[in-house]
Amino acid sequence: MRGSHYYHEANVVSNIRETIRVNTLVLRLNEGLNMAPGQFLMVWRPGEGEIPVTPSLIQGETLSLTIEKVGFTSNRLASLKPGEKVFLRGPLGNGFNLSLPGRYLLIGGGTGAASLTPAYLSLASKGVEALFLVGARDTENLVYISRLKELGVRFKVATDDGSEGFKGTLPEFFEELVSKDRFENVLTIGPEKMMVKIAEKCVDYGISCQVSLVRIVKCGLGLCGSCVLDPFGLRVCVDGPVFYGEKILGSDFGRFMRDEAGRRIEIVQ
Repeated sequence: MRGSHYYHEANVVSNIRETIRVNTLVLRLNEGLNMAPGQFLMVWRPGEGEIPVTPSLIQGETLSLTIEKVGFTSNRLASLKPGEKVFLRGPLGNGFNLSLPGRYLLIGGGTGAASLTPAYLSLASKGVEALFLVGARDTENLVYISRLKELGVRFKVATDDGSEGFKGTLPEFFEELVSKDRFENVLTIGPEKMMVKIAEKCVDYGISCQVSLVRIVKCGLGLCGSCVLDPFGLRVCVDGPVFYGEKILGSDFGRFMRDEAGRRIEIVQ
């Protein structure tokens, strides 16, 4: 097994359309990757850029990446055809702490539903009780639902417009659930403003909350500062991407990030 800063070659096996903006690439590696749920890979195509992606499934030498089309590189990756190659650097960063006692509530907004799947499967393999909440604006934007069903995941759905499952946002659904039932741990990936609300409520309820952040990552080694959380100086690529929510409330979390030029810009999602 090579070090985490070398590139692993992978071939596209299939490209699955999840929604109009999201595709899942299934890749075959030349060698296995030993990754903890929540860690990420730098995904590179020569001449087309490199972006960080948290895998949605790892099974032996087969790995899935669920990619939202937001820029040139992600659009290019999401359009790859079977037989084309990509190069993966990693694993990088810190994953979820899945050794905490008690019940787990996993909350995935958008592509977070895919990225949280390895954490759920790891907990289930150990017999830990867990429930997965999946949310989107409407039915058409729900991601990874068919795969969750195939994997036997215990999950509930929330849509903002009520077209499927609970009518309302994931923070609203979360509040309704925890007001009636007890969970000791929350893991969440999704829009940051959503995660801030969940982290704040977890503080109120005394629930341990782990959040996974997405930032523009250039080096992945903690050197360039493109993914820093001010004013704490935490770097998402090496100190994260998973953080305890209460530790970063009051930072740039849910408020600001840096663009490709390093400028601090407001998060509007």
